[in-house]
Amino acid sequence: MANTRELRRRIRSIKNTSQITKAMQMVAATKMRRAQNQAVLGRSYEENLNFSVNTLLPKVEIDAHPLLGGKEIASSKTPRNDGVVGVLLLSTNKSLCGALNTNLFRAVQGQFGNDKDIKYFSYGLKGRNFVVRTGKTLEADFESPEAVAFRQARQISNLVRNAFLEGLVKEVYLAFPDFVSTLRQEPRIVKLLPIDLQAVIASETQAHLRGGVEKQSSSHLGGGQVVGEFLFEPNIDELLDFVLVHHIETQIYQALL
Repeated sequence: MANTRELRRRIRSIKNTSQITKAMQMVAATKMRRAQNQAVLGRSYEENLNFSVNTLLPKVEIDAHPLLGGKEIASSKTPRNDGVVGVLLLSTNKSLCGALNTNLFRAVQGQFGNDKDIKYFSYGLKGRNFVVRTGKTLEADFESPEAVAFRQARQISNLVRNAFLEGLVKEVYLAFPDFVSTLRQEPRIVKLLPIDLQAVIASETQAHLRGGVEKQSSSHLGGGQVVGEFLFEPNIDELLDFVLVHHIETQIYQALL
């Protein structure tokens, strides 16, 4: 039977451990709150960007733009590989996050299976290990730091966009765990390239419905009509080039958040 001195020593040890874990909990809660606010606040910007793309679409020739699945880049010397698909896989570096990574990998496996014509671009250690362990083609791997910066999304966007424009892949998909709530993250796989116009229109329409604003779609694909007049500077084509590239960057950045 433990004597009094041993019992007191154990009590002090448990109290010290309790203080340490309480401090760790406060730090983790602060980080979680900051990350959650970042992810939620970024959605408004993405919704307004979708509205900008939606406003430009009726005024341009969609079939002429390569990012929208139109003509190929004239300067590209590589013929488009119609059998290869690119997948940008966003995961965590560590475990202790429940079934977050497992559900994501299961969704990716369910959609793409063991197809050999898949090139993976991984972000996060768990995603890279999944690609290597299953014997899939790892085209590129990005380090996943603790703080998310927009320049990371831009670097990733440049790589996958160039792979698409140069004909190395026919399509690019973005796979990531979508934040619904603190205890719920759902795996999502969305088409990144060529840009899915119907998805942009649907996203912009849903944003207005959530905000309680009734607004017709500005795209001729949706048969809507633009309300009000807009001035485009320097011109519509140059503006569309910038907005489409920024749209891809923002999608990746929001998924990283």
